[in-house]
Amino acid sequence: MMKHMPGNKTFYITTSIPYVNAAPHVGFAFELLLADVLARHHRLSGSEVFFLTGTDEHGKKIQEAAEKAGKSPQDYVDGVAKQFQELAVALGVSNDDFIRTSDRARHIPVAVKVWQELKSKGDIYKEKYEGLYCVGCEAFLREVEIENGKCRIHQKEVQKV
Repeated sequence: MMKHMPGNKTFYITTSIPYVNAAPHVGFAFELLLADVLARHHRLSGSEVFFLTGTDEHGKKIQEAAEKAGKSPQDYVDGVAKQFQELAVALGVSNDDFIRTSDRARHIPVAVKVWQELKSKGDIYKEKYEGLYCVGCEAFLREVEIENGKCRIHQKEVQKV
């Protein structure tokens, strides 16, 4: 995500926040480097820059990876998130911050506040529903996204949830 307005001397950029169900791969390294190039360009152009990266540490596939590794979800994500942090250091990227979605001091209070605001406005509500879910996508799929009972992207059986 990038935000830069013409004439504005501030620039904010963030990478995606990858799931830590596995070690970082070359695709995320490439994304980090591209974000770094943009951040450095804007700094050299005189803009005040904030470059954020981090990790998403919640979800079914992380739970499954932790179980497979014989670890608690938190112990598992602590180890893998460290690899993502070390990647940023090894690549020499100029990120200003690294946020983890399991960060109890910085991320969780903000996420709770946003959730409560949305709920108070009626944008979040409880309902019962079911659908076909792909753990790899972390999403419910439509029929056109499923072939022979499998997610077209991951080629794995979808689950009725």
